[in-house]
Amino acid sequence: MTTKRWFYYTVIVGALPLIIRCFILLFINDVHWRMFINPIDFVFLGLTLNLTNINALNSMEGTEKRFLVFRENSTWWSTIVIIFLAINIGVLYLDGFMQVKVLKGSSLKLASIILCLVSLTYSYYIVYQLNKKEN
Repeated sequence: MTTKRWFYYTVIVGALPLIIRCFILLFINDVHWRMFINPIDFVFLGLTLNLTNINALNSMEGTEKRFLVFRENSTWWSTIVIIFLAINIGVLYLDGFMQVKVLKGSSLKLASIILCLVSLTYSYYIVYQLNKKEN
């Protein structure tokens, strides 16, 4: 997968909730910057990126020991990040249903954004390594 295809088909598709929210907020009169930051949108982007990592790694052919180790390690790391993102989204949904707020909303937002940025960086690294392998 080329970097351009990765950006168009993975990053932009994964960021569609953020893009749509920004587009809709253009038409609202009383807009506050907190309306742009929805942690579930960031979790969705992170999940999309990591699932694409696993799919891209498993669809690549190669028998070199170095590549097989890279593919196995990268798949495990993507799976671990998916687990953390799934825990995060579960907590976010649970927090939304609870009448009494037990969890700190800013911590949940920060964790979502950090996990998304980690996923974006790691996904770019994997695409870069796969492009380097193909050339």
